[in-house]
Amino acid sequence: MAHRQRFYVAGLLYEVTIRTLGGHFWLRPDPACRAIVDGVFGKALALYTAVRLYAYDAQSNHLHYLCSADDDPDQLPLFIDYVHGNIARQLNDLRGREGVFWSRRGSVIAILDGDAQIERLRYILAQGPKSNLVASPRDWPGACSTPALLGDMTVPAVYRSLDARRRNARRPNPRPDAELAHDVAITLTPLPVWADLAPDALRAKHAALVAEIEAEHAGAAVLGAAHLVAEDPDATPVNKLEPSPAPACHAFCARVRARFIAAYATFHDHYKRASARLRALATGDTAEIAAVIAANYPPAALVRPRWYIAAPTDLAATWLRGLDDADLALA
Repeated sequence: MAHRQRFYVAGLLYEVTIRTLGGHFWLRPDPACRAIVDGVFGKALALYTAVRLYAYDAQSNHLHYLCSADDDPDQLPLFIDYVHGNIARQLNDLRGREGVFWSRRGSVIAILDGDAQIERLRYILAQGPKSNLVASPRDWPGACSTPALLGDMTVPAVYRSLDARRRNARRPNPRPDAELAHDVAITLTPLPVWADLAPDALRAKHAALVAEIEAEHAGAAVLGAAHLVAEDPDATPVNKLEPSPAPACHAFCARVRARFIAAYATFHDHYKRASARLRALATGDTAEIAAVIAANYPPAALVRPRWYIAAPTDLAATWLRGLDDADLALA
């Protein structure tokens, strides 16, 4: 099955989800795995400075996070590829395995309105409790942004390059492991819908979501953190679920959703026609390829790595315009 064309728009919030091959527990929430995931996110944010990270949660066999890019959307796919590729390589090394780590390319889903932003943050916070793994989001022992959201929005993180560690191991006198570590502390960004809140008010919003989740799952029997850290990384879920098709977008308002889907359909049609013209070229001349791409691909298209077609800066607001009480009633 062909991948959906991704529609990268400046300032638009996205939820990214990716799952391990076969649902294996290679993301088991032990301290070493947590350090790797935190470090990779921190390093990726240092490399791709236009990207904003709002929340993340690594369960034993899948990863969720919310991100956006301000004025340079072509950094977003590079950030996503860096995160997924480096987590895979470093955890393969940690688990003593080789080969494919992720089951398929991650899903990247646009989040269109403020209510949907809050709902998707709550969804990420609730990952452990909803699976009866821990009683509270506060109890998850793996890599996650919950402590930072309930604190000062920062996550301590250290990055150790796998290549640097391998080269160091071949040296006659290897350097201490501490010298290979780079401080890449993460600073999370508040959700756009809460961007104007003071720090105390923002923490209160996050704490209220956590309290709701704790109340919803109160009294449920849970496996607990100790069991999760000790589980076999090569194990798979007993009741393994088949992945469901990713939604076109997340939106509470039906008209917002319809406007976005219509915009994406137009984008998709233009993208397919442009791709057909590009494949029909009889020459590999770079200048001709560049001319065809510039003339035919739609705004917000990533044609090739580092080859992004810029979109109007206000494109993300188009599906939010003209809302009224009738729109909200259809949510």
